[in-house]
Amino acid sequence: MDIKKQRWYDVNPVLSRAVEMWEKADEELQTICAEYVLDKLKDIDFQMSLDEQYDYILRRWYDKNVKVSHAMEYIKRAPEELRHQLALDIIEYIEKVESEK
Repeated sequence: MDIKKQRWYDVNPVLSRAVEMWEKADEELQTICAEYVLDKLKDIDFQMSLDEQYDYILRRWYDKNVKVSHAMEYIKRAPEELRHQLALDIIEYIEKVESEK
């Protein structure tokens, strides 16, 4: 029996969907979403140290882009309500961009 380890963002279905869409988006759109997340968290004066972030082998999809990697770490540590809202915003933005193609 193969039991898949649940990732931190899979606990919340909305966040899981947002991350899945974000991962499948092209690199430019991934970066735009990351910049949005980082700007949004700066607006609420959310502080976090990223010093320990790179104590691992860069193997996750979002580690290939520094902005995306930082945004994912910020979302991971953000309060639940904010994390949910950011996920909804990412879904809405990616759907909008995809529908305009």
